[in-house]
Amino acid sequence: MKNNFFKISLSALFLFVGLNACKDDLQISDPNRLSSEGFYENEAQAIAAVDAIYNALIIDGMYQRITPIYNDGRGDELSSRSPWTFMTGFSSFTVPATEGALEIFWAGHYIMVSRANQVLENVPNIEGMDADLKERLLGQAYFLRGLAYFNLTNVQDNVPLILETPKGSEAFYPSNADVTQEKVYAQVKSDLENAISRLPLNYNALTNSPDAGQEGRATKGAAQSLLGTVLLYEGNHAAAKTQFEAVVNSNQYTLAPNYADLYSQDPAVERANTERIFWAEFTTSANSDFNWGGDPTVNWRQFIALTPTYSQGDFFDFYPTPFLYNEMREEKTVDNKLDPRYHATILSYEPTEGYTTAYNQDWLTRYGPGSEGNYYIKKYTNAVGGTDAFTAGFNYHIIRYADVLLMYAECLANTGDMANAAKYVQQVRDRANLPNRESEFAGYSLDQFMAQMEHERVMELPIEGKRWYDIKRWGYLKDASKLEELKAHDFEFNTYSDGREFIPIPQSELDRNPNLVGNSAN
Repeated sequence: MKNNFFKISLSALFLFVGLNACKDDLQISDPNRLSSEGFYENEAQAIAAVDAIYNALIIDGMYQRITPIYNDGRGDELSSRSPWTFMTGFSSFTVPATEGALEIFWAGHYIMVSRANQVLENVPNIEGMDADLKERLLGQAYFLRGLAYFNLTNVQDNVPLILETPKGSEAFYPSNADVTQEKVYAQVKSDLENAISRLPLNYNALTNSPDAGQEGRATKGAAQSLLGTVLLYEGNHAAAKTQFEAVVNSNQYTLAPNYADLYSQDPAVERANTERIFWAEFTTSANSDFNWGGDPTVNWRQFIALTPTYSQGDFFDFYPTPFLYNEMREEKTVDNKLDPRYHATILSYEPTEGYTTAYNQDWLTRYGPGSEGNYYIKKYTNAVGGTDAFTAGFNYHIIRYADVLLMYAECLANTGDMANAAKYVQQVRDRANLPNRESEFAGYSLDQFMAQMEHERVMELPIEGKRWYDIKRWGYLKDASKLEELKAHDFEFNTYSDGREFIPIPQSELDRNPNLVGNSAN
């Protein structure tokens, strides 16, 4: 699966532009693009159509670059130093709706929605197909559509809900006038419930099926994890706890023994990772065509553009804030060393712990005397091996088990089970070789526990797109004292104003679609 899954997907994308948009008096056939009437006839085509949905994960508008930087840049862990005003604009909550680059995220996510809609409409009608395989494919389409809308509404709030392929000219101008985030979340939850009922725990037990043993496809655990996250974001701790508990009790996942291995480009190390629940698959291919978006070709490389964006040796558009640097150095391991998660996240000169190089060079040779106090981003960069950032193949974690454990602990604490909440927090800490504080945490009040939880999540999940949403869901943007703390952490919060927690809906979309209205950031 790892070696061929997205190669399969590349061959399936030529059918997904403007299907059903032609009128009877204008039927022009493109030999390179099949219409829906000439497709969806057999099992192989159903699989190819679903693989095409996955392909959207690796383009610029999704996890190749824009979704991660939207999430990281707006938190207090990173600041932007980019010469591109788009990046400094969204990081400081000042990006205008007229910024053309806003189209990238919007288009990338609606590509995924469109492909999922086509599968959900057409695959049920394929005759003579294995019924269980059909259900698994539909489950994946529901999951991926739910993921796309989860991202869309969290970034741009009142996005149009498009749940079927356009059947006429009016359908090309959907309205979002009556859409709220609550309504989008309701649709996401419905999609994920549909996915849970159709997806397997894994694909290893399947026999005589084309998806047998494949990795990277959505599973029941992925859908339950995402549904739990939606419920947690809504503040429904009891319902979220049920979903996370199912993932934990499924015995499908364990914490990877070595934290740094989570951010390896080595396919063998990636395959051995028992912690990943759902991810975007990238490779170290040096093929000639970059996977920014559009129609893929057989010459597509599948590199993650987050690497040159974050690497000090390349674009260097972002850097860690003093808050992140200091927070990650706060608690030492049982043998009085820096937390290993620090070393996997931040690049700095630490000769007493054996870290004296950067990008395959001696630190002082590269940066010169007086640079000993400098620090940069290491996670998802080529800072260790110094390899070509434009062939970076880090798989991007969308859902991983440690995050589930911490969210589960948060739900347990908020539903009165502090003892078990403390146990799962310490389970995550144990991998980092930190002191055992389980009994201490078990005696905390809820306020004390949540203060500790904030620290634990910063330590475990830095520069993974989680901190920004923690800030939002914990109400920090609405709390004057907390907002002042954020300003102290990251100067970019000095230009935050109420309503700017969302990215504007692109003005170009508003101009094209007379039925579309903006959000609070427009």
